[in-house]
Amino acid sequence: MGLRFALLALGWSAFAQGLPDGPDKDLVEAICTACHDSARIAAKQGSKADWQAKVLEMLQECPDVTESERNRIAEYLARNFPRRVNVNKASAKEIAAGLEISAQAAEAIVRRREEKGAIQGLEDLKKILGVEAAKVEAIKARVEF
Repeated sequence: MGLRFALLALGWSAFAQGLPDGPDKDLVEAICTACHDSARIAAKQGSKADWQAKVLEMLQECPDVTESERNRIAEYLARNFPRRVNVNKASAKEIAAGLEISAQAAEAIVRRREEKGAIQGLEDLKKILGVEAAKVEAIKARVEF
């Protein structure tokens, strides 16, 4: 009974917190939570392109929401709810698309894991020839191992 209560409390706590703080949180809350609760939004993941398509689909019949606001919503969602890519399982094409890196960098990642085994962490990624350390830092929230 105690574990069930703890899990329920943890789930409610996450729901009660709402969306992550950051630029355009208020805009997302004002527009998106009119139809979806924040937990439903937080449960999704997507690339910037995924979120742009979803926002366009959801708001296509809302003339009051400007294109600029739609772009800001998609940016907020992509930044806070990114699609995660497992670099030890994904194909080079999936890595390139999901992490928004070059095909050459994605191929270098796949080549490295095929030659030396599983990539253990961000430091391993940074050491791969053809993968920029700064880019790894920028995408670290989207990388799984």
